[in-house]
Amino acid sequence: MNKIKLSLLVILFSFLSAFTLHKFYVGVFQIDYFKEKKAVQITARLFIDDLEKALYKKHNKHIYITTKDEIAEANTLIANYLSEKLKIKINNKSQTLQFLTKEQEDNIVICYLKIPFKDNIKDLEITNTVLSDIFKEQQNLVHLNLNSNKKTLLFTNTETNQKLKYK
Repeated sequence: MNKIKLSLLVILFSFLSAFTLHKFYVGVFQIDYFKEKKAVQITARLFIDDLEKALYKKHNKHIYITTKDEIAEANTLIANYLSEKLKIKINNKSQTLQFLTKEQEDNIVICYLKIPFKDNIKDLEITNTVLSDIFKEQQNLVHLNLNSNKKTLLFTNTETNQKLKYK
């Protein structure tokens, strides 16, 4: 029995150490349309260190997201970065993302954005290259809830643009 426990422990340790040696590069986005609120609401969940690395590469300064040392223009830099890397067209018209706020959850920064929109959504086009300029393995999952239709899209370095039609 002790040999079995020891073997399981060795296997478990090997399994866990394999995961700690490999970092996952993933962002998770939630896009919801609330016609009664006349807005498309977007939530972006990104690893803080990954976003800081991207912002450092772009601006050559440390941002220190959600710490006491966070620089004053952090929200503006994050908003600009997300607006450059996340493009949304609704009904064939480019939309402007409005950065609302951010918060920290463990090692994740959660960014809240919105697009004022009151019409029916007939088609949606998303281009998502968030963090893919920094990490070639970056994958961005986009969960959609539009017109009572739920769908999940996967964006990678080779799949950066997707279009959807709604009735």
